[in-house]
Amino acid sequence: MDEDRVKGTAQQTGGKVESALGKATGDAKSQGQGYVDQAVGAGQRTYGKVKDKVQDAMGSDAGDYAGSFLDQVEEYGDYLADQIDTRPVTAVLIAAGVGFLIAMVTKPSPKVVYRRR
Repeated sequence: MDEDRVKGTAQQTGGKVESALGKATGDAKSQGQGYVDQAVGAGQRTYGKVKDKVQDAMGSDAGDYAGSFLDQVEEYGDYLADQIDTRPVTAVLIAAGVGFLIAMVTKPSPKVVYRRR
């Protein structure tokens, strides 16, 4: 079992406890931070699962390359999280724009019905 899975599970559990305490005490900040910790923990746990699957599927040598690739992805994720913390309004606007573009691309084309007279 990968250490990321263990750390992710621990962080997710801690987030659940923190959000429950925040809800019980009425502290919205603690409750929100607990939800964030839950999401981060779930992501880290999933990362560990993927890393294990890749290493199992590709063998020990290929697993090392896959591990370094996943480490680079994790570093980029950390960079992205720092940018979101630094510029939250810009991050929300970019996310809204990307969501709008995805909606436009995946929206079905309108069906036009022509009637004869």
